[in-house]
Amino acid sequence: MLLIDYVAEVLKDRKWHHVRSIARELNQPEEKILEVLKFCAGFDFVIIDKTGLRARIDERFRELLD
Repeated sequence: MLLIDYVAEVLKDRKWHHVRSIARELNQPEEKILEVLKFCAGFDFVIIDKTGLRARIDERFRELLD
């Protein structure tokens, strides 16, 4: 699987996740996780909070993962 798939899997629970905790869980640098999240946010798959430190899956995209 690609890193983007792993990130989507983490976010599937619809909760807010800190970039740091996602990075730790996936054993990846925070910068790489943030890059993936920003890419996904560009397609409205992910919502990043105003601080840029937390993200959650967009509900419409979540439905496609089921």
